[in-house]
Amino acid sequence: MALLSIVFVFLLARYTGLVHYLHRDTWFASTLNQFALRKPHSWLIFVALFGAVVLLAVVWWQLDFWLSFFLGVFLLLYSVGRGDWCKGMRNLALQLREENPESVLLHLEESGVMPSDQDTGQALWLAWRRYAGCWCLDRVFAVFFWFFILGPAGAVLYRWAVMYNNHEKTHSGDLPSAKKLQHFLEWLPVRFMGGCACLAGNFTTGMRIWQKNILDTQITSADFLAQCLDEALILDVEVSLLPEDVEYSLRLTLQRSAALEMLMKRTEILGIVSLALAILILR
Repeated sequence: MALLSIVFVFLLARYTGLVHYLHRDTWFASTLNQFALRKPHSWLIFVALFGAVVLLAVVWWQLDFWLSFFLGVFLLLYSVGRGDWCKGMRNLALQLREENPESVLLHLEESGVMPSDQDTGQALWLAWRRYAGCWCLDRVFAVFFWFFILGPAGAVLYRWAVMYNNHEKTHSGDLPSAKKLQHFLEWLPVRFMGGCACLAGNFTTGMRIWQKNILDTQITSADFLAQCLDEALILDVEVSLLPEDVEYSLRLTLQRSAALEMLMKRTEILGIVSLALAILILR
């Protein structure tokens, strides 16, 4: 059942826009706003969220085969994808290629991936790898990974943790942060995704950096993935011919973005296939 759910949801979310109807999270935002208004700085919100996740898990286990299958698919569809999964990174790359980097830079800065202590010549390329890695991690790898480990409740738990930390009341301090929980939930999926990227790209150099950082508890998810993607990148696609006056960091990003996009696609497919094989072997 888990194998059918993963394959079905992946294809449905990857190639259709049906999941967008499930991603209207006004009810979740309203709930957090009410907690912030009535119980500011209270940890009761975590009790409520964990209680809801446990309740979903209990209900899912009590249902018969087909009902549990459809409920699992529904919850997985709700958890996966967020935003325009297929076109988001591609549209951002098109903005760079059309020489409109200002809006892209602003978007990257708002996403928190723009480095502040990096050589300016490499800053955009580093931010681009961070953003691409976190984009795929958040929308695909972490959701499917926790579905594989804990079932649909695991996928919902991860999605709610991310949505909670991205909420304006959490940013303003009216609600306690759950960054440690999110970091815990990302730790294993990040290593899994980094390994898939190394297998999908330059295995020799990629696996070396993966082994170096795999047990590092201080490195952020974005930096771990950025390093793995950079080392695993195979520049076997046609290099863009750019005018000489194009700034170096932008030139580097444009010349490598196509290869990075191909690597992300291979990584994504390899990750789904790996989970499917693990399900067949273990279950």
